[in-house]
Amino acid sequence: MQKIIFKLEIGGIFFILILSVFMQNLYLLVNRELIGVLFGSVNDSIWETAKTLILPYALWGIIELLCIRLPFKRFVTAKVIALYYLGISYIILNLMFALLGMENDFLISFTSAIFCITTSLFLSYRLIFSNLKLENIFLPAFFMLMLLVAFYFSFTPFPPKMYIFKDRVTSLYGIIPKNIDAGAIVLDTMYYV
Repeated sequence: MQKIIFKLEIGGIFFILILSVFMQNLYLLVNRELIGVLFGSVNDSIWETAKTLILPYALWGIIELLCIRLPFKRFVTAKVIALYYLGISYIILNLMFALLGMENDFLISFTSAIFCITTSLFLSYRLIFSNLKLENIFLPAFFMLMLLVAFYFSFTPFPPKMYIFKDRVTSLYGIIPKNIDAGAIVLDTMYYV
């Protein structure tokens, strides 16, 4: 059983990365339709990129649960803990890189995504087979999962005015207007207007 789950976790790395790349381009692929707003990345903020990692991780957890008969409460609790670890660690890593001035580098963003995905899948694997009584915290974990779903769908159209929600290219929040004057944004950035 452990070997099968370990192989599934390795497969999850590739599944999550491929689906994340697709989701980062979904908004433009569907011509800015609602499906792209809900499931895609509408700007280049840290949150929108993290959002494209969170949903594939949750989908992979559902696929794993359907493939292998594991104790439901234990599995869900372990996956929710690892899901929060994935989101928080990815946001913190990107904030650290932003402080160092390396925020728009694709290679750094991709490497941090791989690191966070791999460590979160390893964490869930270890939690599933640990001696901890995860079944006892199933209800709080389920509540935290529902809270994350609420964040997932509400922070795109109504983002808080925080750095992790700010587009790294235009410095705007939320859904970027279709006919935006990019030249004015560049001049505002250059002259701090």
